[in-house]
Formats: sequence, C-alpha cells, structure tokens
Amino acid sequence: MSPPYYNRLHSRLPQEQEAVHRARVVPFGIPSEAFDALAAAGVRMVFVVLAGSGLVAAPRRQRGEHISHAVLADGGPVLAAGEFEVEFDGATMFISAINNMSGHFQPPADSLEVAQEAFGAAGIHVRPDAVTPYDFRAP
Repeated sequence: MSPPYYNRLHSRLPQEQEAVHRARVVPFGIPSEAFDALAAAGVRMVFVVLAGSGLVAAPRRQRGEHISHAVLADGGPVLAAGEFEVEFDGATMFISAINNMSGHFQPPADSLEVAQEAFGAAGIHVRPDAVTPYDFRAP
C-alpha cells in the first residue's frame, strides 16, 4: 500500500473535533513554540505528515480527551501518522520513541521512513532505536 492513507473512520470526525474543542487543543506545526513547550514537558504526542503541508502534532491526551490523527489532518489523507516522544541531550532535542499507530489511517511500517524524513527536515533527529513499527495485519 502506498501513500496517501485515508481516514478509515471518517464518520467519527465530528465527535473527535468536538473532543479536541473540549480539551482546548490546537494542533500545531513542527517546529513551533507549542511543540517546544510540550516536548520540554515530556508529553507523548501524535503526529501526521500531510502532503505538501508538513508535520502536524498535538498531545496524545489532554483533559481526559483522546486526540485523533484525523483531527490533525482535518479529515484529509496523510503520508504518515503515529505517536512519538521527545528527549533532550543537553540542548539537543531528538525523537526517543516513534511508531505508526493510527487506527484511523493504519499506515504501514514503511511510512515511518516518511515520518523520519519529515522530523529530520524540521531539524529533529530520530534515533535509530526509537522506531517501533506496528503491523495492522498481525493478529
């Protein structure tokens, strides 16, 4: 399967957008001040790579609400999607954990290469041991 990947749960988008509103979450681009603040706080985040529009992220959960990848993509298709965590080595930020877990888009493991390229283009190195692919076809 090659990109783009489409939201398999599109009927849920209105409820998911309402959850994001209740949680007072505004998805942000990377790099951004909002991203830097959450990264510094050690918050686990979700991301999508949009065709031509870059890297968008948000906290995984906030105020008891689950933030979906579909909301980050505004219901549109993605080139990659998943979860990630950031750590610091002094002043240097790097991705310490990243996966392709997105029930909405179910991107294959090789989409993580696209994600690594997008983070790299944003100036954030992904450690080789940080990548944990998920196979949605596995039982």
